[in-house]
Amino acid sequence: MSTEIDTDTDIIDLRPGKSVASIPHYGWNPRICLRIGVAVAVAMFVLNLAVATDIADFVPAPIRLLIALAGMTLVPGLPVVVALRIPGRALSAALIVSVSLAVTILASQLTMVASWWSPLRTQFILVLLALALCAGASRTVPSDFRLPNGERQRLRYVDRSRAIGFGALLIALILFLVAAARLDIAAAGHFGIITEIGPIYVLGLLTLCGTIVYTLHRRLIDHVLMAANTVMLILYTTMLVPVATGETTVPVAFVHRGFINILAQSGTLPNSIDARFSWAGFFSAGAHLITVADVPDATVLLLWAPLYMGALLAFPLYAIAIAITGRVRLAWLAVVIYQLFNWYQQDYFAPQAVATIFYTTILATLLWQLRRSPLPVIGSGIGRFIVSAPRRTPGFVPGFDSLRTLAVGAVLLLLIVATTVSHQITPILVIVVLASFSLFGATRYRTMWLAAGLVFAAWFSYGATDFWIGHLQSIFSEIGQVGNSVGRGVGERITGDPTYQQMQYLRMGASGILAVVAFAGWVLSRHRRTWLVAGAVAAAPFSLVLLQSYGGEMIIRCFVLASPVLAPFAAVALAHAGNQIRKALNPVSSANHTRPRKTRPSYGVRAAAATLALVSLGLLLTTNRGLNTAFEASTTDQVTVSDQFIAAVPPSTTIMTWSHASHTNGVRRTLDPLGPRMMFVDSYDCANDLSGCALTRNPMYVYVTSQGIGMALLQQGMTQEYLDAELAAIIDSGLYVPMIEKPSITILRRVDAPAIEFESP
Repeated sequence: MSTEIDTDTDIIDLRPGKSVASIPHYGWNPRICLRIGVAVAVAMFVLNLAVATDIADFVPAPIRLLIALAGMTLVPGLPVVVALRIPGRALSAALIVSVSLAVTILASQLTMVASWWSPLRTQFILVLLALALCAGASRTVPSDFRLPNGERQRLRYVDRSRAIGFGALLIALILFLVAAARLDIAAAGHFGIITEIGPIYVLGLLTLCGTIVYTLHRRLIDHVLMAANTVMLILYTTMLVPVATGETTVPVAFVHRGFINILAQSGTLPNSIDARFSWAGFFSAGAHLITVADVPDATVLLLWAPLYMGALLAFPLYAIAIAITGRVRLAWLAVVIYQLFNWYQQDYFAPQAVATIFYTTILATLLWQLRRSPLPVIGSGIGRFIVSAPRRTPGFVPGFDSLRTLAVGAVLLLLIVATTVSHQITPILVIVVLASFSLFGATRYRTMWLAAGLVFAAWFSYGATDFWIGHLQSIFSEIGQVGNSVGRGVGERITGDPTYQQMQYLRMGASGILAVVAFAGWVLSRHRRTWLVAGAVAAAPFSLVLLQSYGGEMIIRCFVLASPVLAPFAAVALAHAGNQIRKALNPVSSANHTRPRKTRPSYGVRAAAATLALVSLGLLLTTNRGLNTAFEASTTDQVTVSDQFIAAVPPSTTIMTWSHASHTNGVRRTLDPLGPRMMFVDSYDCANDLSGCALTRNPMYVYVTSQGIGMALLQQGMTQEYLDAELAAIIDSGLYVPMIEKPSITILRRVDAPAIEFESP
C-alpha cells in the first residue's frame, strides 16, 4: 500500500495551536504571489511608459519581450487566485496562467472589434487592474494560513537526491544542445528525422529518462526535480529541430505571424480574407504583445512556443491527473505519458495551444471540485442513476461558501468566453463536457453548459459572420458525415511515397495504444468518484467528428483534446500492470505468507526496465513528431529571404510557388491592393507538368522552398529527378534565371523582372 500523500492539496499549519479546519489554505504563499504580481505590474508600467515615449530601445528586445510575456502570463491571475484561495499548487498555477491569458485575449479582442485599438492604452488599463486587484486581494489574506506540505516542494531545499537529479539534467541538456548542433535536417527523408538524430541524442534521452525513473522511484516525490524533468522532456520531444534550425518546425506558424502583423498594423479585423479571423482572440493578443514589447514581429515567439505552451499545459495536466488517480506518483507519470504520446504538433504558436490550456484548466477545476465536494449517494441500479443523477447537486468544497463557489464559476465563464473568441472547435467540446458533468450530477454549475452554449451561439452569429455568410450550406452539409471526417483525417493522409505511407501507421498505432491502455485504466478506476464522468470526458472529443472534418484534421484534434484525460487512466493501467508483474515474480507462500527474496527483482533491474521503456517511447515520439521534417522544417535562410523578397517585389508582382508559401504571408500580400499575387500548383495537370505550367502562366518570379520539394516527394509521390528536371526546364527555356539559390530556397526571376538584392541573414 502506498504511503504517498496528495501534495497538491495536503497542507501544513504555519501556526501550531490553531484549528486546522479554521485556517485558510493556499496553493502558493499568497504574500509572495502578490509581491510578484505587483513587481510584474510595475515592470509592465515602466516598459509601457518607455514604449510610449520612444525610449524603449534602452531596454534590450529580449527583456522587453520577457516583461510583456510575464505580464500576459501572471497578471491579473495572481491576485484573482489569491482572493479565491485555491488550495492546490498545480490547479492554482493553471488558473493563474489561464485567467491572465484570458483577460489579455478578451481585452485585445474587444478593442479590436470595437475599433478602440490602442495596445499601449489597453496595457495601462491592465496594469491598473492588476495593481487594484493585488491591493484588494491583500486585504483577504489572513494572518494564519496553510500551504502544501513537504519541503521537497521548496526551491531552496537541496539534498543529495536533488543534486544528483539536477546534475543528470544538466548533462542531458548539454547532450541535447550538441545533438541539435549536429543535426542535418536536409538529410531527412521518408523516415523523417529519426535517422539523423545520432547517438548523442539517444544518450541524452537515456540520461533524461533515467532521471525521471530515479525521481519517480523515490519514496517521496521531489516536485521541483520532477517539474524540471518535465520541462526537459518537453525540450527533448518538441525542440530538437527548432533548436537545430533556429526556426519553428510548423510552417503554419508563419501564417499566424502574418495575421498578427496584419492586426498590429491595421488595428482592425479584415473581412473576407481568412476564416480564422472570425476567431481572432489569439491573434489580437499576439498583436497586443508585439506592440507593447516594441518588437518587429512574432518571429522569435514561433521558435520557443512549444516549450512555453508545453510547460504551461503541464500544470492543468497534473491537476487533472491528481483528481483522477488520487496519487502523486501516478499524476506525474500521467504528465510524462502525455508528453511521450504528444506527436500531434498542436503546441506550436497557434490558437489551439492556448485553447487547450483553457480547456484543461476548466476540466481540472471541475474535477477538483468533484473530488473534494460532498456528493449525495444515489442508490444502486442503472435506472435509478439515470433518473436521479441529473437532479443531484454536489455540496460545497470544504472552505468554500456559496459566494466563493460562485466566484470560481465566474472565472470558468471568463475562460469559456476567451476560448470562444479564440478557437472554432474547442468551445463546442467545452459545452459537451459541461453538459456531461451536469448529466452525471457532478457539478454545482448545472446550467453553465447552457451559458457556454449561448456565448458560442452569440459569437458565431455576430462575431463569426465572415466565416458562415455564404457558406451555411457547406457547413451544415458536413454534420453527421462521420465517414467523410474519418476519410479526410486518416485515408487522405496515407498517400504519396510508399515508405512514408507505412510510417504513418506508427502515428496511428501510438494513438491507438494510448487509447486502449487508457480504457483498461478506466475500467480499473471504477471505484473512484471521478471515473464515470472522466470516462465520458475522455470520449467526448470524438463526438466532434459528427460536426465536420475540420479540413481533415478533426481526428487529430480529437486525440489532442482527449489525451489530457487518457494519460491519467493509462498511468493507472501501467501501475496496475507493474504490481501484477511484481506479484508474479514474488509470489506469497501459502504456508507462511512470506515472499521468497530470490525471485524479487532488484531496484536496478526495475529501474533499468522502466528507463528502457521510456527511452523506447521517446524514440517513437521523435520518429512520429519528426516524420514531416522534410516538408515542415524551416531555415533562417528561408525566413530572411522570403521576408526581403516580399518586401522588395514591385507592385502587382506575380509569383508562382510550389508550396503553400507560409513564410510570405503578411501585410503586403494580404492587405496591399497592389501586393504580390500568388499562383499555386492547384491542379493535377499543373503538378504533372510543372515547367509547362510555369511557362504558360508566365509569373515574374518562381518561388521554390524545401517544403515544396519535400511535400512533392513524400505526399504527392513525385521523384527528385522529376523535380530537378522541371526546374532545369524552366531555366533552359531562357525566360528565367536564378536570382537566389540556397539549399532550402530557390527563386527564379523572369528575365524582364527587376532583380532583388538580398542581405545575408
